[in-house]
Amino acid sequence: MAAPVKILVLSTSHRGASKSEYVALRCQEVLQELGAEVNLVTLKDHEFPPLVVDTIAESVAYKALHPLVSEADGLILTSPVYNWSLSGALKEFIEHVGSTDNNLRAALFDKVVTFAVVGGLPHGYMAFGPTALSLMLDFRCVINPYQVFVYDKCWDDGSLTSETENQLRKSMSVMLEMTALLKGRSYSSNWSV
Repeated sequence: MAAPVKILVLSTSHRGASKSEYVALRCQEVLQELGAEVNLVTLKDHEFPPLVVDTIAESVAYKALHPLVSEADGLILTSPVYNWSLSGALKEFIEHVGSTDNNLRAALFDKVVTFAVVGGLPHGYMAFGPTALSLMLDFRCVINPYQVFVYDKCWDDGSLTSETENQLRKSMSVMLEMTALLKGRSYSSNWSV
């Protein structure tokens, strides 16, 4: 019997009662229902120092997060939309955890990635695009085309509407299938042009 797929769900909001953190929790619950082994991490519990590549591996946040990302088969990256982009905390996470070891192997390489993004307006749905492109080009990540995008009209009295819940379930189902299929891939990537 194959080992379960390991998914890391990352909540990048630093707000107390965050809508994107709620979405992260729903992603975790749905993935667990589907049989994945899921770890939920919220970045408000981790403080990154200023990025100094020579000493980044010594930071408490790096030591806590790098192994979790390395061991995961896939990542769910949840973020609020700010100024038509994803949170600075997510970018900071990528910069720190994306730092490489002596073998030019970063924890983010070859991960299957799904974005679960929360914005105020419907046309913020492409806010994940530049980050997705960076992850594809820098770390050879495989991006799930079934992202989760939640905006103001996707909420019903503090919960997701049934249509949005269905979108989230489909996205998590596709994520699990893609990750399971790619888990046994024959290649691994490192820095190259």
